[in-house]
Amino acid sequence: MHPDLKILFQRLEASREAAGLTRDEVEEKLVMGPGWIKLIEEGLTEPSLGTLAAILALYGDDLHGFFADFQFGETDVIVDRHLSATEEGADLVLHFPMGPHSANVTIPDATLDEFNSVLLVLRNVLAVRDARRAIVECFLEAVRTWPHVNPSDLWYFLVAHAYQDDFNHPAESAGKDWAQSWKRAGGWSLEAIFVEHYNPQLNQHGVRLAMPTAPDEKGRLLGEMGLHGSGVVEKSDVIALGTDAHGNEHPFGVVHVKASFAERRTDDAPLSARLMASGFASPLLTMDCKAGPSTDPFNKGELGAVQGGIARVSSKRLDIERDRIFDAAFSYNANTEPTPTGTSAAARIYRCNFADPDDSFSRHMIRKWQERQGN
Repeated sequence: MHPDLKILFQRLEASREAAGLTRDEVEEKLVMGPGWIKLIEEGLTEPSLGTLAAILALYGDDLHGFFADFQFGETDVIVDRHLSATEEGADLVLHFPMGPHSANVTIPDATLDEFNSVLLVLRNVLAVRDARRAIVECFLEAVRTWPHVNPSDLWYFLVAHAYQDDFNHPAESAGKDWAQSWKRAGGWSLEAIFVEHYNPQLNQHGVRLAMPTAPDEKGRLLGEMGLHGSGVVEKSDVIALGTDAHGNEHPFGVVHVKASFAERRTDDAPLSARLMASGFASPLLTMDCKAGPSTDPFNKGELGAVQGGIARVSSKRLDIERDRIFDAAFSYNANTEPTPTGTSAAARIYRCNFADPDDSFSRHMIRKWQERQGN
């Protein structure tokens, strides 16, 4: 909610008291559940015009009188959006609902014009009914525009909520459950983001990441690694391919992609174990998204503190560093603590971003292909 509009709604309390009504009485007269009037008066939720008109009528007022002396000031923000933004100094503050809260997240050194340009990429591709490509192109534009910003924040707070904004989609799709749609489209899109980001770098070394769409083609590639069955096919969306000295291409691993550790990463553990036992690559790429509902959410991730300190070490970190359910993990959350240099670990956690594809992940995959060839 826009800050000025929030202040305006807070004036409703004085109007109600002047009308001699309690919050309970207003809710009873309008057949609203307990607590709604408190939320509206405190600027924590934004009522529809119809609801606001009904409230004002009880107080002997109307919409014209309520908004008569109100001005938004100099701002281009549209207030009735799932995701909106305001400039505060040199920063941009995102506003969106998160559980019962009106959340605010700061994007440092960013402008409203940049925000609108990033969202326009999403809107334009959604206009041609390609939700998955819209997410890919919007995120890649966001990391190009703000290379200094935590990529996980851009995925979790900006792109996800921009996608759930009804007004970014064609009008004929209005009212769809965009949160559920995001869960379906976001997984494929995140995989495609990594493929498009890394392939130009990997291709220089005879390596590429592929997302075969035909089940027969995917099954053939997995079969070359001794992997068979529908369960294996379902868990293997990104396959690593390498070109040998004779120009022939061979699969040499599966890349596991998760937005967060809540996505049942251990479901991939049996496949990963089979891959590693046969000498194939089996890394995890994750945005490591995790923030509790709050007015000021912090995307802390789920890997927690490193080993050797006084803080409790999370089971998710131990899954990797102790139990090696993947041969390495690469987090794109700037708040993730990587495995410290010198720490003994069965597999290591690395922290990456989208500033340069020549990073620890691409070097890991190039090394795995070279090892596969006996180099």
